[in-house]
Amino acid sequence: MQSLLDRLRQPLVAMIAGAVLFAVLGVVIIAIAEDDSAPMSGAVTTSTTTASATTAPSSSTAATPGASTTTPSTSTTPSTASTPAAGVRCELRLHGKGGGGASTTTAGAIKIVQPAGNGSGWGGRQWLYFPENRYTEARQVIADAIAREGCDRVVLNGFSNGGAFAAKLYCRGENFDGRLVGVMIDDPVTDNAVTGCHPATGVQAVLYWTGALEGDARPGWQCSKGDWTCEGGSTLGIAAYSTALGIDATPSPNRSHERNTAAPEPTRWLT
Repeated sequence: MQSLLDRLRQPLVAMIAGAVLFAVLGVVIIAIAEDDSAPMSGAVTTSTTTASATTAPSSSTAATPGASTTTPSTSTTPSTASTPAAGVRCELRLHGKGGGGASTTTAGAIKIVQPAGNGSGWGGRQWLYFPENRYTEARQVIADAIAREGCDRVVLNGFSNGGAFAAKLYCRGENFDGRLVGVMIDDPVTDNAVTGCHPATGVQAVLYWTGALEGDARPGWQCSKGDWTCEGGSTLGIAAYSTALGIDATPSPNRSHERNTAAPEPTRWLT
């Protein structure tokens, strides 16, 4: 009987040991499975973080066009502010033969600039605008005065010999880099400098005439008789002169040969 029990006990012990071993193996397998699932969860978290990090640059990239849109609107403000009307406005008065230059003064917001002519004449200065090398020289005097005074908008106001020079500048199509807005030709020597007149687009002009020179400045009158400075050596007369300019002569308020200081055009053109 005892031996029979011993024989039955051995297989039972083996079965119990096997069951215990199986249970232990099951715990180990579960533990391993749980350990494997932790890295996978971490990988998902890492990939989520990566996706989140990738999204952030795309947000900053979207902001870049917005920043660039702001930049043009900022640059637009200065260009609007620096308009010619807000710049330095100058009236350049060109004297007659025997006159001279003077210091710059102001009349309200306008600079009155008075350069001296490029030649001597009648005990003072005059404008020599022919032949071509003298024209270039006289023109440079005007350009230098504009640059020196920092003028943005310019009116030329020439009287007598200075009026004839102003008319030639006008007919040559000068605009001094877009600064010239108008030319006043006041009681000029009516010479041939206006022949073939081609003014620059946008430059206005007015011709004033006192009538005081009509006794001498007749068509074909020889300027040497009065020691006048005339391109071509003779005068055209006011009718042919105004036709060549393409401007009707406006009567000056003066009846003698003197500058018209009451003309409204220089101030009007500069405002």
